[in-house]
Amino acid sequence: MADLTDVFRKTVAVDFDGVIHSYEKGWQDGSIYGTPIPGAFEALRKLMEDYNVFIFTARNCQQIAEWLESYGFTTTTDDSRFAHDATWDGSFWDTPGVLLITNQKLGAKVYIDDRAIRFESWEQTLTDLEKINGL
Repeated sequence: MADLTDVFRKTVAVDFDGVIHSYEKGWQDGSIYGTPIPGAFEALRKLMEDYNVFIFTARNCQQIAEWLESYGFTTTTDDSRFAHDATWDGSFWDTPGVLLITNQKLGAKVYIDDRAIRFESWEQTLTDLEKINGL
């Protein structure tokens, strides 16, 4: 495995729902029913040229892997990676060209998520949350 500092700098995490998958009907029964967000696949491919990329989700990882593979991506999941690679400890993602689909929060340079508040201070974070919630 590469130096962990280098891995961290070269890894980007991308949320699935609302960032890659349209999620227009909400969770429903957990199945993946929506369409790709316009530009998502092009952006993922661009990111994968320079970074190790993983998808984080609360959904079934295997379903997402199959959905992405139907659009031409090479994927793996936590379970399949652990089963096939005894050297991977699950801490960092360091495999270029393969999207890991995971429910784990792994180390990354950045997380791309449609529901995030960027933390700078607790005062700013609580203010931003109040704005979002209209409190």
